[in-house]
Amino acid sequence: MTVEIDDWTCRLHFSDGWVDLTAGAGLDSAGKSAWAREVVESFNPLDLVASKESIEKDLIHLARAAEKNHAVLAAAFFAAGGAHYATFDVQIFGEDETTLSLDEVENMLRGHKEIVGEPQVSRVELPVGSAVRLQAMYQSKGVLGFGKKLTEAVSYALLVPETSDVLLATMNWGAMEHSDQLTEEVDALIPTLRFVPLDAEGNPIPEAGSPDA
Repeated sequence: MTVEIDDWTCRLHFSDGWVDLTAGAGLDSAGKSAWAREVVESFNPLDLVASKESIEKDLIHLARAAEKNHAVLAAAFFAAGGAHYATFDVQIFGEDETTLSLDEVENMLRGHKEIVGEPQVSRVELPVGSAVRLQAMYQSKGVLGFGKKLTEAVSYALLVPETSDVLLATMNWGAMEHSDQLTEEVDALIPTLRFVPLDAEGNPIPEAGSPDA
């Protein structure tokens, strides 16, 4: 899955079970419905644990949420049978001539008002550079204090080389009984992240020493 962002491209390798929500975002209502039907048709009908209609509605809702969050890339993790376990998205933050440090980014992540308890925070070395990893429980306030929802999330924040951008990749879920599996899933996904610079025409710039350089 690839997303082009101005003068660079972000790439991630998704394993089986992931659905590309980016493909559904940006479509009109009819387009989203057609996209959702196509996705559901790719599931094994004998394994479905819910009706096709309910899964389609879930997909449309997730695609709209990706739009609302201004995600440049979004995906959903489905277990066999069409059960939605988790959602993943990538957001880009930054302003020209304002470059944040990882310490400043970590403080921003820690300061999220919906975090419950003490988050697990660490620095990790990825193929694309150093990152802040934060895992925490979040509790939404709900309307008038009712309907509070508890979710868990793992976020990775990275500084994009040669830019002032911060990439924030987050996977969240409400199925706490699958936390170990989902944590392993996102921790295996993030190391596949790659940044590819683009030329003025939007074409990938080959790395030095590569056959195309």
